[in-house]
Amino acid sequence: MTGRIQTRKWLRCGVAVWAVCFWMSSFAVAQDGVKLSGLWVQPVAVLGIEQGQVRYQIVSGRVLSRSVHTLEGLKLGRYPGLAEAELAVEAGDDAAAAELFREVMDRADVAWVRWFTAKRLVQAYSRLDDADAAAGIYIDMVISGAELSLVAQPPVAVVARADVADRWRVVELATAGKRTVGASRIALLDELIDAAGGAMELAPVDVLPVDGTPASEKVDGLALSTSTPPSTAGNLFRRGRYEQALRVVDEALSQPGKTASELYVKGMAQLALAEQSGDDSVYKSAGLSFMRVLVYFPRSAVAGPATVEAGYVHERIGRADIAARLYERARPLIDQREDPAYFQRLMQRIESVAETSAGE
Repeated sequence: MTGRIQTRKWLRCGVAVWAVCFWMSSFAVAQDGVKLSGLWVQPVAVLGIEQGQVRYQIVSGRVLSRSVHTLEGLKLGRYPGLAEAELAVEAGDDAAAAELFREVMDRADVAWVRWFTAKRLVQAYSRLDDADAAAGIYIDMVISGAELSLVAQPPVAVVARADVADRWRVVELATAGKRTVGASRIALLDELIDAAGGAMELAPVDVLPVDGTPASEKVDGLALSTSTPPSTAGNLFRRGRYEQALRVVDEALSQPGKTASELYVKGMAQLALAEQSGDDSVYKSAGLSFMRVLVYFPRSAVAGPATVEAGYVHERIGRADIAARLYERARPLIDQREDPAYFQRLMQRIESVAETSAGE
C-alpha cells in the first residue's frame, strides 16, 4: 500500500515536472517579449492587442494585460525581423529599424501585428524627420481601421517642421481620408491638418516650381469634380499643364498612402493628353487609372466622376455598349446638388450614347 502511494506521488511529481518543462520549452522556443515602460519582459507568449490592451502569458501560465500606451516594443518568435528592428532602435540606427519594421509590416498576416509594426515604423520615420513617410503610413492606419489605441498619437511634431511640399501633401491625404472615417478618426486627421498649418494657409500652386513649359490649350468639357480635394496636381490640371500635373501626381502615387483622388487626377491628366493627341493607347491608360479608382476605392468621393470618365474613355475607343453600362453605374453616385457640373456632363454622355446606339 505504501508502495502504491509512493508511486502515485512520483507520478504526480513527474507530471508537474513535465508541465514545467513543457511551459519552459515552449517559452524558450517562442522568444516573445514585451517592452513596458522602458523594460523588457521576456520570455512571454504575446496573445494580441485589443481594446487598448496588450495581452501576454508569462511562464507560470498566467495571462496579463497592460495598456498599449505603456507598450514600447515587441519581439515575436514568428517575426524575427521585429526583434532585429527593436535592437536597431536601441542602437540608434533608425534607418535600419525602419527598413526592418517595413518588411515585417508588409508580410504580417495578423492585423494587430501589422498595425503595431506600422506604429513603430511611423515613430522611426518621425525620428528620421521623414514627415511624408510618417504621415502617409499613419493616415493609412487611421483610414484602414487600425486599433484606435495604436493611432492615438498622430506624428504632429515631424509634420509641423516639414517643408511646404510635404505639409501640403499631408493636408491633401488627411482631407481625403476624412471622407471615409467616423468622427473619432476625423479628429485625429484634423490634428495632422492643424500641424501642417491648415489647408487655407498653404499655397499648393507654388509648392513645386513651374518648369517653364507653356500651358497646353485647355481641353473643353474636362473639369475636375468638386469632390476632388485641393492638390498641386489639381491646380496644374486646371491651368492646362497636363504633362506637369501627370508628373506631380505620379510622384505622389510612388509614396505610401496613395488616395483615390490622386488616381482620379492622374486619369484626368491622361485623358486631357489623349484628347489632344487622339492616341488610343493614352485613352486606355486613362481608362485604367479610372478603373483602379473603382476597384480600390469604390466608396470614395471621386468614384462617381471616375466612373463617368471611364465610360467616356470607352466611348472614345468605340465601346459605346460598355460606356452606357458605366454611365448607368455612375448615375446614383453623382449628386446633382453637390456636383451640378458633373451631373450635367453625365446626362450629356448618356444622351450621346443613346444617339449613337439609335444611329447604328
